Amino acid sequence: MSLVNITIQDAGMLTLVVDAGRSLAMQEVGFCVSGAADIRSYHLVNWLCGNPRHNAVFEVIGSFGMQVSEPCIVATGGPEFTLTVNGQPASPWQAMALATGDILELCPARLGTRSYIGIAGQWALPLVAESQSIVMREGAGGLNNDGQPIRRHDQISIQTNDKPSRQLRSLLPHAIPDYSLGTALQMIPGYQYASFEGWQQQLFFSSEYEVTNQIDRMGYRLKGQPIVCDTRTMRSEGINFGAIQLPPDGQPIVMLSDRQTLGGYPKLGCVAEYDIYRLAQAVPGDKVSFAPVDIDNARAQWLLRHRLDQQLFEGESQ
Repeated sequence: MSLVNITIQDAGMLTLVVDAGRSLAMQEVGFCVSGAADIRSYHLVNWLCGNPRHNAVFEVIGSFGMQVSEPCIVATGGPEFTLTVNGQPASPWQAMALATGDILELCPARLGTRSYIGIAGQWALPLVAESQSIVMREGAGGLNNDGQPIRRHDQISIQTNDKPSRQLRSLLPHAIPDYSLGTALQMIPGYQYASFEGWQQQLFFSSEYEVTNQIDRMGYRLKGQPIVCDTRTMRSEGINFGAIQLPPDGQPIVMLSDRQTLGGYPKLGCVAEYDIYRLAQAVPGDKVSFAPVDIDNARAQWLLRHRLDQQLFEGESQ
């Protein structure tokens, strides 16, 4: 084993450390689940590095740059970005062997998308309620366990294997996530769906919504056709990843990784887990729409995705 120090040279607009998030047991005692916003890209980048599926990575909005003190394996993923190592073009979605002193830099094609940078090894960062994710609003995680984002000149130590025992992994084009929003996001109706009149349900699915600038890791506020619910007041209850809440103004809010543990707005349902990553990569001005999917079909699609991922993760190269 060897210790690699990662020195941040450019932290962009926002750089966080994230992992797969906390268990629901932690949500029950008041911690938000947190974890990667685009969980699909996160898992693929970790697989490329040969890491466990819960391992920490960088989640970056904007440009990013880092220098490594020792040889290590890294991988990057996310919507389109330019990537260089020591100023020379490099390719995302494949593991790379960096040498001592190498500098990796990336810049996204669209400001606001999230890029993921994985490094093979165990990250020397605090574990808070089963997660190394930085949660700014909870003041948890990070170099000093105060919830502060990663900044320029910060250093993070990672314990790595001296001699990787396998060839470097890469993704074939068909395995790279499709981030386009041209097709509707699939939504599983929830138990409060019946609280919305039929014509309001159809109005929601036939409408297009714009992603506003009121977006963060807690949730995405959309703008478009207002949707009215017959139920105006209700008791607070647990909030799922992808839940679509309808506040009094009728403008949908889709809840994401750093969502609150409880909420009291009526909910149409949840964006399917296999589709939510596309919304997590949307930026203000993007247009989205929704389509209903019953829970059995959603489960079948989830199982298919899970099976395809198993074939990928259990193989050494795809």
